[in-house]
Amino acid sequence: MLVAIGSPDNVPAFLAAVKRREKVLIGFGHRVYKTSDPRSFIIRKIADEVFAVTGRDPLLGTAMALHDAALKDDYFVSRKLTPNADFWSGLIYRAIGFPMDFFPVLIAVPSVVGWVAHWRQMMLSPQGVKIWRPRQIYVGPSERSYVPFNERETVRGPGKEPSIVI
Repeated sequence: MLVAIGSPDNVPAFLAAVKRREKVLIGFGHRVYKTSDPRSFIIRKIADEVFAVTGRDPLLGTAMALHDAALKDDYFVSRKLTPNADFWSGLIYRAIGFPMDFFPVLIAVPSVVGWVAHWRQMMLSPQGVKIWRPRQIYVGPSERSYVPFNERETVRGPGKEPSIVI
């Protein structure tokens, strides 16, 4: 999203497109944290520490402009759309050198830990728990054959090959 916005000068036009439902605002809002995501403040500070080592990402200015503009706009404030942890983590992943194709997985992995912990708590509790998330229970094959890496078939085509890390 930040790459598509480009520069801080393009933020107002982007937010106008979001209001018209032409664009999607990624990294804002959270189902649990209704007013603000406390993790976002921590991750924002970590981003500064990472940039001190890797150099400042040119998109940081765009991110800050988007952050500031959204928090001052009644449209986003009334909908409680504040930056969440994922908003800043993408800049950190980019600074570390991960390709953008990896971001969804890098964002999902920590969630899996929470889902498994929640499932374990639920399974160990004699009376169960109040929050039940059955859609997160794995229903795939119970066992699959392992194919050694050098014997696997190469899959080619658009979107099938991994990105090259530069």
